[in-house]
Amino acid sequence: MYETSSISEIVTILKETRIRLIGIDGIDGVGKSMLATKLSQELGYTHLNIDDYIDKNHGQYVNHVHYDAIRRQLNDEKKNPIIIEGVCLLAVFEKLQRDLDMLIYIKKVSEYGSWRDKDDCDITEGIDEFMTKKKETLQKFVEAEAHIEGKDVSNDAIFPELAEEIIRYHYGYRPHDKADIIYKRID
Repeated sequence: MYETSSISEIVTILKETRIRLIGIDGIDGVGKSMLATKLSQELGYTHLNIDDYIDKNHGQYVNHVHYDAIRRQLNDEKKNPIIIEGVCLLAVFEKLQRDLDMLIYIKKVSEYGSWRDKDDCDITEGIDEFMTKKKETLQKFVEAEAHIEGKDVSNDAIFPELAEEIIRYHYGYRPHDKADIIYKRID
């Protein structure tokens, strides 16, 4: 595994390896599209964003991807290298029954090098226990916020389905451990 905070180093690696199918994975909002756009512009590669092939507003990701459309796009671009990006990328490729030639994982890191999302992405305890704690923490936060605002809490807080899917994906697939390149995006 190679770690870098330099896009130009990634460009150099991709030029030297001449691989065809490059995946970019990471949590939502980490900068996958930005990195994919920069790499595809620099290298002249096709850029596919899985978000463009998904039914929106379902609260989940992997089960709402239009896999046939992605397969067609991957087959149409047989000769041109492709950079494909999205959350839960390894799960998407498992459903596509395809393999990536290279996986780049983006970590948002502090200026001191600590991974900002480590707690949600590098889980060492049982996932169900972890999710129970996350949901309890959210509930306590909602109750405290309601108390400060002088409101009653009439319902349980609802943990976002997509956030849970991404956490469970990281627990099961561990893309940050399987990546060929870790791109450290300094936040």
